[in-house]
Amino acid sequence: MDRITIIGSSNIGLSMGLRLKELGLKETEVVGTSGDRMWRGKATETGAFDLVGHNLGTALEGAKLVIFDTAPADTLQLMEAVGPVLERDCSATDTGAAMVQSLEAASTHLRADTTFVAGRPLLRRPTDDLDAADGNAFDGADYCLAPSPHARADGIKPIVGLVEALGATPLFIDPREHDSYAAAVTIMPSLLSSALMTTAANSSSWREMSKLVGGEFRDMSKLAHVDPVETAAAVGSAPPEHVARWIGQMIETLASYQELAQGPIDQLEDALIEAWEEWMKLEMGAVTEDDRPRTPSAGETVAGMFVGRRLAGRAMDISEANKNAVWRYRKTRKKTDR
Repeated sequence: MDRITIIGSSNIGLSMGLRLKELGLKETEVVGTSGDRMWRGKATETGAFDLVGHNLGTALEGAKLVIFDTAPADTLQLMEAVGPVLERDCSATDTGAAMVQSLEAASTHLRADTTFVAGRPLLRRPTDDLDAADGNAFDGADYCLAPSPHARADGIKPIVGLVEALGATPLFIDPREHDSYAAAVTIMPSLLSSALMTTAANSSSWREMSKLVGGEFRDMSKLAHVDPVETAAAVGSAPPEHVARWIGQMIETLASYQELAQGPIDQLEDALIEAWEEWMKLEMGAVTEDDRPRTPSAGETVAGMFVGRRLAGRAMDISEANKNAVWRYRKTRKKTDR
């Protein structure tokens, strides 16, 4: 009987176990293991695995596919610890956001006959809450994969099969590009949230200001509540030049907003509408360079009564272009890469 072992710490590993268990894979045993008692308890409670235990050596016996669902720093330590004892010709992958670091660690610590593929599922609504584990969490999601330079085709195949079994789409990507982009879209939100919280709390009027805090501030600042040690570890595992670059670009954008706020309000409005438009494109899967104006329609006129004519027009443009498959993704807009 084949064995898949998931070394877990988050709801991603639990969700994987739930999905694999639902599939009822024949002649395959799915094992969950973790040093986290709470994770093991939830894994047992949900019935996500055929076997749940804390003994890592026992869980890895006979495993032909091993998944490291752990924080980047923990993954590096685990690779060093278990690398020599993995089964011959084993395939291994992880779920972290630091692909370059994972690939370097795998090259250093895993056996030469182990095929390692850095992996990262791009879940639409990620959460750290173990209670949010869901076997359908991967449906329709892209799943980034970056094989190590010496990965064998027959070793990559089980990992691609895992991704497809989860309901996701394999997305092969250069690990350096991935880490640069991840610094922008995963690390920056946490840093901005913490910066907002720090800026407000450092104000001499914070005691009075805090009484006015509503949903807007709470939504924007809630990432500051994520374990700061984990956030710092994520920053530390990312290429420092990429983190510095994206922070620099954010400072430039905020500086431009600061300048626009001093001038005619319509200029700031245009900048905010552009951001709104890009958010709409992202939500509708229509991120593109193309932006074609169109004549207002009856539907646009009605929509304009509720959200404003300028915003409604842009929403209709995006919706129509997406429906006609005109706005296909090609690459990130150049101006965001300045």
